[in-house]
Amino acid sequence: MKIPLSDEIAARVEARLAKFSLSWTKLDLDPLRRATSFKVVVLCEMLGGRTKAADAVELTDNTLDNYRHGKQDPTFATLEMLAEKVGIAGRYLGGEWSFEKGSIRIDLSGDGAAGTTATSMRPPGLMDNPPAPYLHGYDEIGPSAALIEHYWRRLGLDPASMSAVLAEGDSMMPTIADQSPVFVDTADRNLADGGIYALRAEGRLIIRRVQRLIGGGVQLLADNAAAYPPQEIGEATLADLEILGRVRSAAVAC
Repeated sequence: MKIPLSDEIAARVEARLAKFSLSWTKLDLDPLRRATSFKVVVLCEMLGGRTKAADAVELTDNTLDNYRHGKQDPTFATLEMLAEKVGIAGRYLGGEWSFEKGSIRIDLSGDGAAGTTATSMRPPGLMDNPPAPYLHGYDEIGPSAALIEHYWRRLGLDPASMSAVLAEGDSMMPTIADQSPVFVDTADRNLADGGIYALRAEGRLIIRRVQRLIGGGVQLLADNAAAYPPQEIGEATLADLEILGRVRSAAVAC
């Protein structure tokens, strides 16, 4: 996807990227924070500059400058609001952004070019579905309870049924790391084929992917299959399996 800019806006974007990229290099920003700062700079200029952008999302000029320099990360809600003010759908925030010949190029494939490309990343999101856009720093801001509820509702989940547990061990690597917070939908315990579930076996929490077997029963599969062989649960003993719920999301270290 390409968003053509007017000559005036393109010139401002180019000048601001040149200015702020010096800060990014000086601060030795990691690619994720650099990617977020890149997007803030572009969106600010598309809105008419720092002051107009700050007014549009009710921030101070200094706060917006911290975002542009990469000293702080905006919340996802703030960045989404900036994008919506210029007519860019929130789903495009998870793509790789670059400035090319007077246009903003957004690559959702994850195969964007290097250099000025703003590399983003995506966590598992809804584990069984396409990943949701993710922006570096969202998990660092200590979001309010209302914001967390809004996040679950946007994913089509009932906030009241969501519970958090800590993953133990490396059985689900690389999908879920050891000691990662894992978010479980306790209202969904139906063991859908291909779903990831939190289970309790012999008093120990395990997280496994489920494969339904012909004729009844399931196999519990670890993503780290080389170290953890499949475990078959027959139809006769399936009712004895303690199912905590379906894993819907997991935190990603950054």
